[in-house]
Formats: sequence, structure tokens, C-alpha cells
Amino acid sequence: MAENYAPPSLRAEDAIVRPVWSILSKGRTGTGKTIASCGKAFRPTYVFNLEGRFESVITYYQKMYGSLKDLSYNDFNMGTGFFPLDQKMDAIVARPEYQTVVVSGLTPYIHIILKHLMSTTVPKDNADPTKKAKNVRLKGGIQVNILEDYNFEDAAIIFELLSFLQTLKSMGVNVILEAHISAYEIKTINEESGQREQQTIFEILTKGKKAPAQIPGYFNEVWLFEKKFDDDWGSGSGRQARYVINTMGSPTDDCKTSFGIPTFEWTGKDATEMLVGFLSPEVKDAPRVDPNRPKVASW
Repeated sequence: MAENYAPPSLRAEDAIVRPVWSILSKGRTGTGKTIASCGKAFRPTYVFNLEGRFESVITYYQKMYGSLKDLSYNDFNMGTGFFPLDQKMDAIVARPEYQTVVVSGLTPYIHIILKHLMSTTVPKDNADPTKKAKNVRLKGGIQVNILEDYNFEDAAIIFELLSFLQTLKSMGVNVILEAHISAYEIKTINEESGQREQQTIFEILTKGKKAPAQIPGYFNEVWLFEKKFDDDWGSGSGRQARYVINTMGSPTDDCKTSFGIPTFEWTGKDATEMLVGFLSPEVKDAPRVDPNRPKVASW
């Protein structure tokens, strides 16, 4: 029987707040999530580019700095499959040479996993691949019964991704997960009238439905990226785009910040330089790896 081991308790008075960012960036397409992730203050940065779009990042920082030093990425998609993505994750953990690792984004990661599951697992009613599956239902050429077999909980599908990000964070690496949002209708009861009401809220997406509520709990910072226009700000002077990182949220969008970051506009600027400026001197000067963390023996 294995011997029970209880880790030693950590004293809160000895704890330090490390300057390590753990960010869930959510927002619609075109709100600047990946551009903000790749700023100079977060580099060297590596990006898992799962959406096939990196041109905006390149042009933005070429114009700003004239170079793209210390910024690396790889393209992964359903065509390249899961194994190259998984191998890159293992390689980064084995040799964490980056200050920041970005996963762009959550929905295409889910799609890659589902494609992998569909192509590598035999359905229950077709264990013998030489025999024709029973009760196969086709929809658009896709075996619907197979898709149902892989309709696992989203949290279970992204377990490896969340474990990967948590491991990097413990090693002093900034981690950023980008996610799209979509509107959902929920029914509530009006406390005054007792009548049923319908309310629109925004949730992050995974594989075509809202993601499990526990995903934001793995991140210290959950921000909403917004693209506003001059007339939205009350100036009435046209449609010039302004980019905002909302850390406070709204009645329809939940956000949070552990570092006390205020909502701010970063149009035409390097958002990471501004973010570092918001940190208190105590946090900014703290070590990135917790010196009080229990040492783990490796045999």
C-alpha cells in the first residue's frame, strides 16, 4: 500500500504575489486579443496559432517597432492533427525558454481534439473495422452516431490544455488562453413581478456551445476585449475604431482581475507595456518562481 503523503502547509504571511500573468482573453473576432498577447513586455513569446491568422500581429509590431524580435509561433489545425500540437506542448514544458505562451484559441483547439478522436477511435457498434457498422446514421456524409460517442464534457476534452497551462504558470511562465464569445439566452424570474424574463448573456465558446463555467476559474485574469467606435464613446465624430481591455465586466460579461488592472484603452499602443505599468512595485520586483514552493524530488 502506498504511503500517504500530505504536503506541508504554506503560511499566508510568507506568500508572495508573483508577476506571472494567467489570462483568459475573451472577445469577438477582430478585437485585438492576439495582438495584445504578443507585446514587447511579454516576450520572448510563443503562440500556438490555431486559427490560421497571424498577419495582423506581424504588421502591427513591424509598424510599431520595426522588428518582430523574440516572437515565435507555429500553425496547427485539423489538417496537421493533434500529435504535432501535443509534442510541441511537451517540448515547451521540458524546456521553458519563453516568458509567455499563448494559445490562440480555445475553439479551434477543441476542433483539433474532436477530429483526432473521430479519426483514431472505432465506434462501439463497429469494433471490427471489417464489418459494416449497425444503425449508422449519416448527416452530410458524417456518421452522427460517432459524433455522439465523442460528445464528452468540454472540460474533460481540454483537461490536458489546462494542465499544460497550469504547469507553465508554476514554472514562472505567463499563460494566455484566447476564446471567442457568443450570445446565449437565459430565463430568469423578476423578483418584483414574479414574471419570467429572458436575458442575453455572453459566454466563451468551445465546440459550438457555451463552455463549462469552471474554465475561467483556472485564470487569475479574465478580460473582455472590445472594439469600440467614436460614436460609442459619445464624441459623435465618426467611426474610428478604439480598442479596449475590459477587466471589470458588465451585467452580460463576467470579468475579473487579481492584479487590480483597471479597464483601459490601448489603441495604437503596446498593451503589455501598459499592463506592466499597472503592477505595484512589490509585485513587479517579486521573483517569477515562488521560492516557497515545496521542492519535488525527481527520481
